[in-house]
Amino acid sequence: MRRRLPSITALTAFDAAARHLSITRAANELALTESAVSRQISLLEEQLGVRLFHRIKKRISLTRAGHMYSARVVQTIERIERDTLEVMGHEGDGAVLEVAALPTVGAQWLVPRLSTFYAQRPSATVHVSARSTRFFFSESALDGALYFGASDWPGARTDYLFDEVLLPVGSPLLLDGAASLDADAIVRCRLLHLMTRPEAWRLWCGVAGLGDVNVMRGPRFEVQSMLISAACAGQGVALLPRFLIGDQLRSGKLKVLADLPVRSEGAYYFAYPEEKAGDALLTEFRAWLQDQSELFRRGAKRAGSAPAAPGPASRRSRRTPAARRGPA
Repeated sequence: MRRRLPSITALTAFDAAARHLSITRAANELALTESAVSRQISLLEEQLGVRLFHRIKKRISLTRAGHMYSARVVQTIERIERDTLEVMGHEGDGAVLEVAALPTVGAQWLVPRLSTFYAQRPSATVHVSARSTRFFFSESALDGALYFGASDWPGARTDYLFDEVLLPVGSPLLLDGAASLDADAIVRCRLLHLMTRPEAWRLWCGVAGLGDVNVMRGPRFEVQSMLISAACAGQGVALLPRFLIGDQLRSGKLKVLADLPVRSEGAYYFAYPEEKAGDALLTEFRAWLQDQSELFRRGAKRAGSAPAAPGPASRRSRRTPAARRGPA
């Protein structure tokens, strides 16, 4: 039986038009004429037997079927492109993992440690992409994801890595020559927030023994790197984990304002699809992650980063709204 497969030319024309909602811009992207793009889309619609676009004069918009098909076509084209680059780069030899990580944590914690993984598995390649929110592994080509939050992830298994311990940090100008600030002085400063840790300052005030403080005031930032930049620029006081700001502490751009750590509601985990649990390379990577996490936890303990008092939830059962989002 002959397979009913659309041509890649028709799919790329449809994908470009769906993204731009413009035949003109799709033609420019693909270096084709507008009539050629329109013709490919018409052939695709004829083959499918459904309309993919509403056409009103020179404007187009996706039909319901077009919206659904566009999402699948994007994934298919991205997968073909990744597989093509993989074959070109490795000539079909060597094992490859596709993992995602929170932007700042990926850059500051995961990527610098990958050299040790390559040392034990030289033929492997680990592609790292940035993901700030959860997703369905069934709708991606990813083999795993390093994330912050609760231990549950629908359709996936999770490995605990380490907790997040936050310290109040800011520009050294805030100290005005002092060695540290007391808790009252810190909360009088502008408070800087990470959007996915809305309870962080409340937890910290609880550890510091402060009450009747408006902990919700101050600007909010989507990812940790933005929060770090704002703190370095002297815009206020931020609660940040020491492992993300090592360079800033060494350079003097940031100072720990008080030795009053608090553990976040949530922890860092590595999630992976249930159906890939038996994959040999993924299993090796997970074991390496556990080794690296154990070394990291030991180092944090020696550095005195253990929190004076934890947040109210157990690391194994945190299910707060903040933990479910988790850009970092």
